[in-house]
Amino acid sequence: MHSSKPRGFTLIELLTVIAIIGILAGIIIPTVGMVKTSAKKAQTKSQFSQWTSAAVLYKQEYGFYPPINQKTYNVAEENKLQTAAFAAALTGKTIKGEVITKTTELFGNKKKIAFYNIADSDLNADKTALVDAFGNTDIAVIYDKNSDGMITNDDYDKGGTSMPKIKALDSSTDLTPEPATKITDKTGPRASIVFYSAGQGDDNNKIVYSWE
Repeated sequence: MHSSKPRGFTLIELLTVIAIIGILAGIIIPTVGMVKTSAKKAQTKSQFSQWTSAAVLYKQEYGFYPPINQKTYNVAEENKLQTAAFAAALTGKTIKGEVITKTTELFGNKKKIAFYNIADSDLNADKTALVDAFGNTDIAVIYDKNSDGMITNDDYDKGGTSMPKIKALDSSTDLTPEPATKITDKTGPRASIVFYSAGQGDDNNKIVYSWE
């Protein structure tokens, strides 16, 4: 009788297996990254769509859009989403869910109606600021101020050629959105509200837009 011992891999076989694993990893890892980015982009669009719906409900109740993109407290930039204003106007409470007693801090929501329920995914880690699915806190919102049924440069910069710039998370680089008149093939988005953020944040083309 012959006894046979288990044969191990030869060096060439091991190198071949390692090479194959490396090739597969090179294919799979970028694909997984792209899928995650696409998922975050879709989540951001859905998030902005819900915010838009809440703003529309606010307007139906009070006759004007919630002033969530105006200068508030020590924030100097207009057209940027303001967390305190968003919470008060669309939920009737503070960002922490506390009751607001001063009418001036309700941003027009005098009836304290909850047009929207802020989810944990809407907030950063310490729950002090609104974020998109990528973690960006720099989010812009523009209304159709002149009620012509579309967003144009008259609604945000009085003659500017592009919408307000935004920054991505942990970035000092400004991303420049397309002029509103170029976002679609029409003369401007047939919309009353536009939300946008830097998205993945490394390219102007990665900016995520959502309008209604």
